[in-house]
Amino acid sequence: MKNYLSILCVSFFMGMLALSAQAVDTPYYVSGNIGASLFSNITLNNPATQIQQGTFPTSASYAVESALGRDFDGFRVEVEAGLQQNKTTRIGAINVVSVLFNGYYDFSDPDELSPYVTAGIGYAGVTAVNYVSSSVLGYQVGAGVLIPISEIAAIDLRYRYFGTGTCNFIDNSSEFKLSGSSVLVGLKLKMR
Repeated sequence: MKNYLSILCVSFFMGMLALSAQAVDTPYYVSGNIGASLFSNITLNNPATQIQQGTFPTSASYAVESALGRDFDGFRVEVEAGLQQNKTTRIGAINVVSVLFNGYYDFSDPDELSPYVTAGIGYAGVTAVNYVSSSVLGYQVGAGVLIPISEIAAIDLRYRYFGTGTCNFIDNSSEFKLSGSSVLVGLKLKMR
């Protein structure tokens, strides 16, 4: 799995760099980010009684996301697809596939060092083999900075807090909510 993920990430970033050679001044952009993700401890509850059934820790793993967006004066909107994974000793790897609609507020001109804040909402598919398969609400808030490296490309450094609605075990024996933090680095490229 790690080899396929590495090949996918390298191919994605190489494709983005190839796009940048043909880019012109346009309000549309593509972006991609990769980094580390760490969910908070997971607290299980009984779905019928809401009695807590225990808490278990997670260990950090990866987060990958890509987006297609549009710049407006001072703000941006985009559709983002993402994948996060964290590991637990109790139920193995937890994967979250998300599709979010995000909004951004940029504090300065995108051709300069530009800090921003962001918020998003959408779909999150949460799975853990043999334990969890849930489609729930996903949301995020975060902040970051765009560092221009050319007229069409900027390095994107960001922090985000990500959360989900209530996820259920396949056998309905337990439920929980996911929340956690990611630190990501990537590229934002203007496109035709």
